Amino acid sequence: MVWQGLSTPAGGGRGDVSWPVVPLLLAALLLAVHSAPEIPGFPPGFPDFGRSQCKPIPHTMALCHGVGYSQMRLPNLLGHDSMKEVVQQAASWVPLLGKHCHADTRKFLCSLFAPVCLSEVHEAIRPCRSLCRDVRDGCAPVMLAFGFPWPDMLDCGRFPTDNDLCIP
Repeated sequence: MVWQGLSTPAGGGRGDVSWPVVPLLLAALLLAVHSAPEIPGFPPGFPDFGRSQCKPIPHTMALCHGVGYSQMRLPNLLGHDSMKEVVQQAASWVPLLGKHCHADTRKFLCSLFAPVCLSEVHEAIRPCRSLCRDVRDGCAPVMLAFGFPWPDMLDCGRFPTDNDLCIP
């Protein structure tokens, strides 16, 4: 099994993570999550996903069609705890995809609205700060042209640096 594109502390960068490395990553992730403080701006209790469940990404969630995985964590990283709420809130971001402001816009938004759910990892994998900054730098001017500032809930300082386990 290979996870492509995950940034890992052990590897010191981006690339593929082969199966023998996964147990070490899981141990480090669990230690970090259980000792990590809550993330300012995220709902109370995050990153505690004790009540999270893996759910199929609904076909009605256009934002995350073709994202490369089929199972998501619920509640998500934005605090939505019902699939109805996730689908409704995600729909408002679909027009941004049509603006082609950054190649990774879908990946970034889906990592928040529909965080990947892997059976080997019992916690949500958040987007890397660099991914957020890249998408923000490409899309914030487009959003602002339509009268929408980059939202506080997507403040890139809230996401882990690339030397943590995150979506690059």
